[in-house]
Amino acid sequence: MTVSHAEDADAAATGPQEQRHHGQCHCGAVRFSFLARLDRAVRCNCSYCVRKSALHHRVTADRFELSDDRNALRMYHFGTHQARHFFCGVCGIHTHCHPRSAPEQVNVNLHCVPDIEALLPALSVATFDGRSWSPV
Repeated sequence: MTVSHAEDADAAATGPQEQRHHGQCHCGAVRFSFLARLDRAVRCNCSYCVRKSALHHRVTADRFELSDDRNALRMYHFGTHQARHFFCGVCGIHTHCHPRSAPEQVNVNLHCVPDIEALLPALSVATFDGRSWSPV
């Protein structure tokens, strides 16, 4: 399955109920929560996402919340500098990003959600062709 950049991963669908999920980097210095129905995820094949091996779930910014302590949070830009990729400055784990395809939204790295392994079999995982994507 391939997803277009305009699709919102929280679009109405049948499946799991919407609930608040919690996540964190490996060392716990960067913590976050988000409200979502976890029924699908996206893998991007751009040069950065392939290297960090993130499994994305997109939410609107109002459904994403960082913990109050943001001292360890770092940001990385590359290419067009439109996307903002966030990671922990202590352990280096990528936690989330504001993607170039939808900078007003947040792609959460589902590998940072502690109970994601139990949810993986039920997720529909799409592929986003970030390697050849360019805005219209």
